[in-house]
Amino acid sequence: MSMVHDNIIKSYSVDFEAEALTLKTLYQTDKIFEKTNIVFTGYLVHDFEHAMKGSIINDIFECPPNMFLERESDLLRKNKSFGWPIFYKNENELVNFLQDHGYKIFEVFSSLGLSGFILAKHMEINHHGLQPGQSHEHAWE
Repeated sequence: MSMVHDNIIKSYSVDFEAEALTLKTLYQTDKIFEKTNIVFTGYLVHDFEHAMKGSIINDIFECPPNMFLERESDLLRKNKSFGWPIFYKNENELVNFLQDHGYKIFEVFSSLGLSGFILAKHMEINHHGLQPGQSHEHAWE
């Protein structure tokens, strides 16, 4: 399992200018209170389904292009004429573009709620662990 297993997604945001998508999450038990930013830099596009309050991450992993194309062929075909995720002639051209420009496919699987994928160059996990009772007002700043 990943370092973000069972984290609750509190919010997500996209900064198109900075090419970054950030998932803000929380993991909490009786002894642990940990806020985590999962930051995807070199962001290209994402597609999320079932976004809802209380979404719980099961895992985030890098997906091979062939698996991505198989899973998302309908979505890609439906959005190709809109230039999403890019303008391309065929799937080989899309895969070559992603590989040549250093893009990776990150799959977000959830136990509950939000799931989908992010096309980006890097994923960074930033933990902000606090003890129960400590102020956590500025932990995500």
